[in-house]
Amino acid sequence: MKEAGMELAGPSLIVVADGRQARLFEEHRRGGPLTDVTTLLGDLSPHRPEASGSRGGAHDRLGPASHTGDGPTPQDRREADFVGLVGVRAAEIMRRGGYQDLILIAAPRALGQLRQAMAHARVTVAETEAHDRVSETPASLRTRLRELRLGA
Repeated sequence: MKEAGMELAGPSLIVVADGRQARLFEEHRRGGPLTDVTTLLGDLSPHRPEASGSRGGAHDRLGPASHTGDGPTPQDRREADFVGLVGVRAAEIMRRGGYQDLILIAAPRALGQLRQAMAHARVTVAETEAHDRVSETPASLRTRLRELRLGA
C-alpha cells in the first residue's frame, strides 16, 4: 500500500492512444500541467510491408465472397501491432524513467491491448479510461485525469 504523501510526490506517465496514433505525457506533480514527451516513444511507423495498400484490398473486404471469416482483418493486425509497440515502448520508458504511476487513456480495443502489454511487462497501471482522447489538448487531458482520479 502506498503512503499518501508518496502518492503525490512522484511523476506520472500518461499514455493516450488509439489504433493509429499515440501521445505520451509527463505529469511532474499530481494535478500539475502535462508535458508532451511523445518523442520518447521513438519511431512508431511499421517497419514491414503492409499486407494491402491503404486503399483497401481484396482481403480487407467482408461479404459473401470474403475468405477472411471471423479472423482479424489486415487493418486490425496493423492496429494491434501499433498498439503493441506503444505498449512495449511505454513499459521501457516507465522502467527507466523513474515514474511512480502509469495512466492509460485509450480507445476501448487499444486499452485492452495496452493492458495486456503492461501485464506482460509486469508494469502496474494506476488508472485507465476507455475513451479515444488522442486529439484532446493537454489542458483537457489534465481535467480528465483529475476527474478520473476522483472517480468521476
